[in-house]
Amino acid sequence: MEQHILNTRFGIDEENLDALAEDAKDYAFSKGIAMRASDLPLDARVPLSFCIVPSPFPAKFFQFVYDLQPYINLILHQLSYSKEILKKCLSSTIEVDEFTRNIFKIYEECDQEISEQQLSLGLIRSDYMLNTDSSQKITGIKQVENNTIASSFGGLAPRIRDLHEFVLEKLGQKSFEHKLPINESVYELAKGIISAWDAYENQNAIVLFVVEETTLNICDQRALEYAILDFESKISVLRCSFKELRNTAKLRGKNLLVKDKEVAVVYYRTGYIPEHYEPEDWEVRLLMERSAAIKCPSVGLHLAGTKKVQLYLTKPGVLENFVSHDIAEKLREVFVHQYALDMGPDGDKIISMGIQNPDKYVMKPEREGGGNNIYGEDVKRLLEDIRLTEKRKAYILMERIKPPGIPNCIIQRDKVPETSNIVCELGIFGVILGNKKDVFINNAAGHLLRSKKIDSNEGGIAAGFGALDSPYLE
Repeated sequence: MEQHILNTRFGIDEENLDALAEDAKDYAFSKGIAMRASDLPLDARVPLSFCIVPSPFPAKFFQFVYDLQPYINLILHQLSYSKEILKKCLSSTIEVDEFTRNIFKIYEECDQEISEQQLSLGLIRSDYMLNTDSSQKITGIKQVENNTIASSFGGLAPRIRDLHEFVLEKLGQKSFEHKLPINESVYELAKGIISAWDAYENQNAIVLFVVEETTLNICDQRALEYAILDFESKISVLRCSFKELRNTAKLRGKNLLVKDKEVAVVYYRTGYIPEHYEPEDWEVRLLMERSAAIKCPSVGLHLAGTKKVQLYLTKPGVLENFVSHDIAEKLREVFVHQYALDMGPDGDKIISMGIQNPDKYVMKPEREGGGNNIYGEDVKRLLEDIRLTEKRKAYILMERIKPPGIPNCIIQRDKVPETSNIVCELGIFGVILGNKKDVFINNAAGHLLRSKKIDSNEGGIAAGFGALDSPYLE
């Protein structure tokens, strides 16, 4: 059935699929749609998983969430400066989650030191899925989460659109260009970093990328770095791991120096899960946070992207503290029900609800990067295991979104291409630059579509669960 639909829509059949997949992989390699693999030497690259053709997506829902992104940027930015709200949202989590506690500790230590004029840069991505009813009819679009640190694939998303244009031309498709929305994510994100560098007002200062010891998703990161240099050749970009920074980062007054170079912008592409830190790395993160360098993100914005804050925003009347009533109502259209698992009768009731109907919910800890959420019978087992312990406070329970199945073919390294049903997750990028009192830049900044087989729960591409895709607007 999937093969038939792809043939009807795009002209893909069993005879041309293999040859088309090889052509598409060669195109992907030539455009840098690739990554390092942990099982190969450092100089080796393998193709990132991608869909052979773009996936149909309703234009009205695409535009709806794209238009909302500046408001989401603004809400998260304002929350990043709201110590009282962040503490209220995360008070139970930090009791049992050492990772979130460490980040919040830095936030509190810097709260009195940081000037209200200190700028913060957000390169944010908000993720969504289409939702369906029992008959598979699309009923709306729902938010999965907000990503405020190391939001990935803005560098490569435009190249996937180009790849799909190449494939559709190979298939003899006509007049499809307007259905593939222009995607300038890499340039918009680069301009955000350049704007922060300009605002620092030191032409000799550098941009620091904080990266893993070994970066697997290297082509995506480099694409953003090279876009910065395309726009502003005077900027020097330095890539350093936490391990390197332990010995090379220091403060001179409030100025951050790394390898004796003053840093204007600290852009994190690591640091979003506990495994990214050794104990001494927390001192490095604190040192950089205390500096005058513009952080992307600040620890406040990092915390604003947590699941407990996302839950807080779904509560009645909260959004009106940040945006107009009309915008608040539009935002509520994309929210699903979310629940805290705190100790007490209310939390007990939610846990019972999850145990009785585990397929209706997703359990989420305060983690990013894919592979962390709990689904199905695992929800029931974990809830039964932790229901009488403090560990439950580290999670939220979120209503499960039911995206429609769409026929496509995921091209993966060393695997024979075959068609299957997939589900899609749309990410909208945003850029915001401002301080506690003023916002100077705030805009949507392109998009990303990621897809996965319908029977897969997780969608992280670098983590090996999903595939790069692009929307075919209908």
